[in-house]
Amino acid sequence: MKIRRSTAQAPFADFELAKRLESFSAAEMRRFAQTAGAVFSGSPAGWIEVAGGIAAFIEVDSPVNQATGMGFAGVVDALEIEEVERFYLDRGAGPLVRVCPLAHPSLLVGLSARGWIADGFENVLVRTVAQGDAMVDHLVEGVEIREVATDEERDLWRLVAATGFSWPLPPLDAQLDLGTVVVRRPGTRLFLAFIEGRAAGTGELFIQDGIAWLSADATLPQFRGRGVQRALQAYRLALSAAGGCELAVSEATPGAGSQRNMERAGFRVAYTRLDMILPVPGRA
Repeated sequence: MKIRRSTAQAPFADFELAKRLESFSAAEMRRFAQTAGAVFSGSPAGWIEVAGGIAAFIEVDSPVNQATGMGFAGVVDALEIEEVERFYLDRGAGPLVRVCPLAHPSLLVGLSARGWIADGFENVLVRTVAQGDAMVDHLVEGVEIREVATDEERDLWRLVAATGFSWPLPPLDAQLDLGTVVVRRPGTRLFLAFIEGRAAGTGELFIQDGIAWLSADATLPQFRGRGVQRALQAYRLALSAAGGCELAVSEATPGAGSQRNMERAGFRVAYTRLDMILPVPGRA
């Protein structure tokens, strides 16, 4: 891999940066719901604005049924938390709130008081976009990156992403449905990585207000360890630099291989979200 050294840095994660990133993430959830409503006839998808954030619903068991960005508009009261609960329970879904540690403390206190419990963590990683990011001589040897342009390529991207994320189990219907939404969202740019002519991995890029959000990094198991994700990251960072972006952002499970690859590309953990769920009797 021959990529010139970048001068990217990790900005300090203060309240203003967290508010900016969480607002971006909340807007992303709203786009998911809006696109699902347009793509699927009779879709139950919807969203509400609550406590400065967005609670979005796609379908029962969708991986992106979640409330994000709450707690950046001031104190969160019990009525707002109850509104989130009703939004999901009325649709047959388990409520999930992703809590940023820089949100107003009343959010976590209020959730705990109403019986919500911790269920997981997610790291938000960020770095500046430097001029050197655009100077990519070539990517990982043997890995070819192509931007998705046709319906056939969209269908392939959807299948590869769902398979990569679900392995070692086969993709769930909800994961495939989510892929259908992703490939139809306005403004998103999708990428496929190929090794020896075979689709090996996926990536996504969404640019808005100086932020480049890198997501949907999935690699098929038989191609792991061959630099697929590193190549996709370098390619999207080059596009981010060419597009005049100030920051690049991504997400990863703490300690996962994706986080290791992101840190090799200059990303650093800005903060760790806490997933809070409301236990529902009879529901795993």
